[in-house]
Amino acid sequence: MGTNEEDKEKYNLYTEKIVLHPAKKYRWLIQIGKALLFMASVAVAAIIFMVFLYPVVQKKMEERNKEKDVVYIQKDNYILAEGETGEDKDKLTEQDLKENYEQAMATLRAKVEDVKKCLVTVDIEQPTTQIPTVEKSETEVTGLVVAHNYSRYLILTSERLLSGGSRFVVKLGEDTQIEATAVCKDEVTGIGILSINELGLTKEQKDALSVAVLDNSYKVRQGDLVIAAGKIYETSKGIDYGTIAGIRTEYSKDNGYEVFETSITVTAGGFGILFNSDGKVVGISKASADSTMKFIGISDLKAPIETMINSQGIMYCGITGQNVTDELATKYGLPSGVYISAVDIDSPAYYAGLQAGDVINRINGESILTIQQFSEKLYQCADGDTMYVTAKRQGKDGYSDVLFSVNVQLKQL
Repeated sequence: MGTNEEDKEKYNLYTEKIVLHPAKKYRWLIQIGKALLFMASVAVAAIIFMVFLYPVVQKKMEERNKEKDVVYIQKDNYILAEGETGEDKDKLTEQDLKENYEQAMATLRAKVEDVKKCLVTVDIEQPTTQIPTVEKSETEVTGLVVAHNYSRYLILTSERLLSGGSRFVVKLGEDTQIEATAVCKDEVTGIGILSINELGLTKEQKDALSVAVLDNSYKVRQGDLVIAAGKIYETSKGIDYGTIAGIRTEYSKDNGYEVFETSITVTAGGFGILFNSDGKVVGISKASADSTMKFIGISDLKAPIETMINSQGIMYCGITGQNVTDELATKYGLPSGVYISAVDIDSPAYYAGLQAGDVINRINGESILTIQQFSEKLYQCADGDTMYVTAKRQGKDGYSDVLFSVNVQLKQL
C-alpha cells in the first residue's frame, strides 16, 4: 500500500486526466441539429417558392402555352380610293391563263391534287350499328383545314352542320374517322369551326393533311378561272371549274363582304370552297336559293375566323353601315366614309351615342373609307377595349366631326 502511494506521488507530474472535447462528445447531437437546420432551410425555401415564385413561373408557363395555342391569320388590306381599281386587279393572271382556255384548264387540273390535301369530310357522328350500310350520309359536308396549331387541326365547315348535331367526326378516307370538337359557329357568315387532336392521327394521316393557303381575295377579278371543291353535287368530294361571273359587296353587322358570283352550279344544301388558279383559297360558299354558287371572299373572313378559333366569338360594335361611293356622295351629298344605316339597341355603338345617318371617317385617329377598314380596326381590339370613333354628323350648318368612345365587346357565339 505504501509503495502505491509513493508511486502516485512520484509520477503525479506525468499523469493527466483525458477530457473529451465538447464537439466530439456531442457529435451526434450536432449532426442532428445540422440535419434539422438543413431541413428547416429547405422547407422555408420551398414555402417562399410556392408562395412568391411559383405563381409567377406558373403564370409565365400558362402564357407561353396560351401563345402556342393561339392561331394567327395573315390579314389583307382593303383599299377603295376614288378612281382607283387597284394595280393587282388590272394585271392578267398567269399570262392571261396561258392565252388559251385548254391550257388554262390544264393548269387548274394540275392544282386539284394540292387542293384535295387541305380538304376533309365532316359529318354528324352516327350511332354505331352492327349492320353494314352502303348508303351515303345526307349530312356530311366538306371541311377545310385552316390551321395546325400545337396539338390540333382547325377545320372550317358549314354552320348548318354544327347546328344539326352535338357530336361530330372528321373522315380521313373511307374507313377512318376521328372525333371532332365544335369550337364556334356563325349564322351570319354560315361558317363553323371544328378541331381534331393530332394525337389521334397516324404519321401517314398527318402527312396526308395540308393546311390551306388563304390568299388575298381582294385581287380576284371578274373573268378569273377558279376551282370549286366540296359538296357541289350529290357528293361531298365534288370538284368543278368555272369563272368569276360578277363581284358585289354585301353589308352585314360591323362588316361588309365581297361576294363572288360564279358559273358553277350547285344542288340544294351545297357547301364548297373556292380556289384560284394557284390552288389557294379565295372564297367560302354562301347560302343561296340560286342554282349557281356564290362565295364570300376569304379576306373578309380572316379576322372573324381567327377570333372564332381563339376566343369562340366575334368582335361586336353594333352598326350596320355601307361604303359611301362616288355615286352616293353625289346623289345625297354625303362625306366620304362609312354611312351608318342602323345601330343595334343596347350595343356598344348605341351606348357610345352613334346614330343612323352618321358617317364614320376615322378610327383611333386613322382615316377609314370602307366598312371593311372599319371591321379591320374592330378586330384589332380585344373584349372591353375602347375604340375612338370620329363621325361626321349633320346639323343645321352641315356636317361636323363628333368623337365617340366605343367600348367594343367579344360576342360569344
